[in-house]
Amino acid sequence: MSLFPATRPAGTAVADQARLFEAVEEALPALGPDGGGAPNNDAGALGWGFSWRMQAFLLMAEATGDPAYLHRLVEMADAVLAVRDDRRGVRDHRELSLPVWSSAGKYTVCGATVPDEDGVPALRVHLCPPHALRATVRVVPGPDGTFTLTIVRPGDHLPIVLPELSLDSGDPRRADRVAYDRHTREDAITVELLPGPGEAADRPRRLRAGTHRLQPARVALAAQTGMIAYPLAGLARLARERPDLVHAAVAAKTEDYLAAAHEALAAHDHQWRVTDAGEGHYVWLPDEPVGFAGAELPTNEFLAVGRTLIQLAAVTGDRTYAERATATARALRGQLTERAGGFVWPYWPSFGRVYRGWTRTGDRDRDGSHFRPLFPALPVAEDSTHALLDVDFAVLYASTPGLPEVFSAADMRTLARTFTRHVYLRRLGRRPTVRRYIGGADRPGTAHHEAQVAAWLPLHQWDPRVARRVAAVHRRRRSGAVQSVDAYCAALLARWRRP
Repeated sequence: MSLFPATRPAGTAVADQARLFEAVEEALPALGPDGGGAPNNDAGALGWGFSWRMQAFLLMAEATGDPAYLHRLVEMADAVLAVRDDRRGVRDHRELSLPVWSSAGKYTVCGATVPDEDGVPALRVHLCPPHALRATVRVVPGPDGTFTLTIVRPGDHLPIVLPELSLDSGDPRRADRVAYDRHTREDAITVELLPGPGEAADRPRRLRAGTHRLQPARVALAAQTGMIAYPLAGLARLARERPDLVHAAVAAKTEDYLAAAHEALAAHDHQWRVTDAGEGHYVWLPDEPVGFAGAELPTNEFLAVGRTLIQLAAVTGDRTYAERATATARALRGQLTERAGGFVWPYWPSFGRVYRGWTRTGDRDRDGSHFRPLFPALPVAEDSTHALLDVDFAVLYASTPGLPEVFSAADMRTLARTFTRHVYLRRLGRRPTVRRYIGGADRPGTAHHEAQVAAWLPLHQWDPRVARRVAAVHRRRRSGAVQSVDAYCAALLARWRRP
């Protein structure tokens, strides 16, 4: 099976889909000199926005053979490389400037350093996302060197109040210990005492009164790296497998894009793990300032990197990429459980810490996370929107020659039935829609869920009913605010049209 079949002339159906794609693009921020280049990724605008549009242009080039789509993709790719951390001079939480696109926003831990009366940093306050951005910590000194910390979060969240705290290492009210015991999933605060000058017996160390804004840590998130690198590697693969579609001037640039994808993924090598069962995935390190430090990435997020591993394996023939792509495929296959003719699988991998949960041990190193000493088990099913990454990974892997079989034809047919039997929802007297989760028993989705129904369309190769039911939902779907992922879904309608 070829990932890039010969492109047919753009007939009426394809032209209609091209017009749909352009209509979505017109509703999004303009590209090019008039609309500016690529945004930076400080708030994840590249990883969870711009990258979808890049993927969309690659799909439209495959679907139509129109070189204009590739030229626009090249402009986007060059703009993305121009805002890489090492080119902007941006350093992450480790003071490293790497060939990636780090974030410092709602996905990372926010912190503030509180000084003592002499202006020397005395403690560090951390708050995990969500609701950490724009949070503040207020210090109110009390008698005998004690103090109260009040963390105020945006919105209607109640303040977190830690009263009568101490900096004295022998005091049971020592700030870091109290915060550790007070930590919950919802009030995810930790405090770290910082070393200071030696204390005189008659002058205990005291905090300076004041209010401090919590600032987000800067972290390169593996899932976002995978999302951004995916269309870069995909364009290089298209140039090699379908040179008739890729003009020589564009093909000449793909070596740079291939190198950029390689360098970006290499920056996350320290996060790669393989289970005893040979299931490959990515993790956050215990001291990485993210909400789930020390845990495995969600299934869809490590598959976002896995998609790029597949493309690099196909383009380069490199054994390491092929082995990692296969190990990642095993990780997904290991999560798939057959139910009612389709598959179900969890949002968090079942072999991971978040799925099982963890409790305090009394030592943050033994807890396995410096920012969350505990977290309750979260064995929730994958939702039907994030599943678009899972589906794309499975189709891409199954369609890439040379990789060991992980998903059999029967598996792919069962995956297709996940949509037709679990996700697709048709009730008597009502228009067809989709469910929020893939388990097939929850409530109907929103306009946002319906807008992404095209993500299941590539599975029509294994079950033609998928295309009919996608079309049924798409024709009568509710309208909503246009997002970058909608461009990708519009392009899928053109790329995976039926003969």
